[in-house]
Amino acid sequence: MALMQAVFDFDRYAQICSDVAAVGQPAELHGHLVGRLSAGARLDHTTWLSVATELLDGRGSLTEAGKVAMIQLYDASLAELSGSGFDLTLVLPDDNAAIDHRTAALGQWCEGFLAGFGMVERSAQLSEEADGVLRDFAAISQVQTDLDESEANEVDFMEVMEYVRMATLMLFSECQTADPKQDTPPAALH
Repeated sequence: MALMQAVFDFDRYAQICSDVAAVGQPAELHGHLVGRLSAGARLDHTTWLSVATELLDGRGSLTEAGKVAMIQLYDASLAELSGSGFDLTLVLPDDNAAIDHRTAALGQWCEGFLAGFGMVERSAQLSEEADGVLRDFAAISQVQTDLDESEANEVDFMEVMEYVRMATLMLFSECQTADPKQDTPPAALH
């Protein structure tokens, strides 16, 4: 269990972002990955590292440790999504972080999810429920972040985060096909 916690540790990816002077954020990166996976794409590790590097949009290169962390993130995310339980860990700041910081990161996660999900071609039409989830994620990505530390804001955050987790699992389930696509990065992600 400690390994899984390390794989999804926000601070670990924040440090990787800092090491490469990244413009991208850890939550957005993870959301993008989960969005692609949820839409049915599968990437080989080399392609994922290329996508991750471009998403981070940094001035430096990923270190070997950074590459290992990104591959672990990919593998663990796909394993959670594909698992039989309702496990999905979002790469977000821990509960000790300020509520406005966690809320901003959840908005970035949803923004990344939408970008990743939208990059995968799907032949089947989404259900009305799935379309509603995508609209909800778009609204969450525009979240107000100047929040006071309060019990009400904490409860609201936890409820929205749980909704995002469960809605993501629903989208993943709906979009899986018998023949998942190998995804290749486009010429430019921006």
